[in-house]
Amino acid sequence: MKVNEINIELQSWFNIENYQDVEKLSLRAFYKEFQVRRNICEGMDFFEGDHPTFKMILGGKSLISQTMNMEELSNHNNSHIHQVSFKQLESLKRTLELFSHDSFVKGTNELKKEIRSQPITSIMKDIIKENSDNRLFISFDIKYSSDEEIINALKVMLPIWRDDYQITESKVEKFGLAKIIKLIDYRILPMMDLLLWAKFKKIALTNTVLSRILYPRLTDEIRGEEQLKETDRPLAEKALSGETCKSIENFINKNNHMESIALSGLRSLL
Repeated sequence: MKVNEINIELQSWFNIENYQDVEKLSLRAFYKEFQVRRNICEGMDFFEGDHPTFKMILGGKSLISQTMNMEELSNHNNSHIHQVSFKQLESLKRTLELFSHDSFVKGTNELKKEIRSQPITSIMKDIIKENSDNRLFISFDIKYSSDEEIINALKVMLPIWRDDYQITESKVEKFGLAKIIKLIDYRILPMMDLLLWAKFKKIALTNTVLSRILYPRLTDEIRGEEQLKETDRPLAEKALSGETCKSIENFINKNNHMESIALSGLRSLL
């Protein structure tokens, strides 16, 4: 695809004005925008443009959270901890049946006594031998244990479990309000959409093209090719990988009194 053809096609769907209300979004909605785009990026190889949310973005409805039920944006679940469903338990049992027939009493679908008494995480790691799934299945007694007791117990047990499974703690990026505002000012959301489109089309977008289309107005304080190369594009690529999503979520978990505040209001706190 030639540069002029890329420019013509970009102009047919991309409009920076579609992102002008981004600072009206709440912090929780802003997080959702990143989460949606990360999910699209992860599934890009499995759909051929027939993704409803991706179609909305290409159709000019760029702020996806504006079309969602706000109750869906609440923090009942997050990527760090959630309740285990029966579907997950069934999936684990099917995996056992496929990869470890000797986990069951011969001629039945009943688990052997020694298997039933073992931690799920330990059994699954022995059978699958993969590092891709590092979930630890635990339970809390939320009626007879206080929040403080559960939190303190986790603080004690986490180092022990990490040692048992030889899994070190992942590093947490220093992430605050200044970085959230930087994501707005550097137009990371629209750049993510441009990079998603380029991935879908299997073409390369130069930083020169990105700069021109992200900062089309003469009144814009333009960020040029070098700034995009050194800072902005790596931020957008990091966001598509899911790392930024994780950082925003962690910030919200620590500052949940801010999750419903508009980004413009958060800017005023700096």
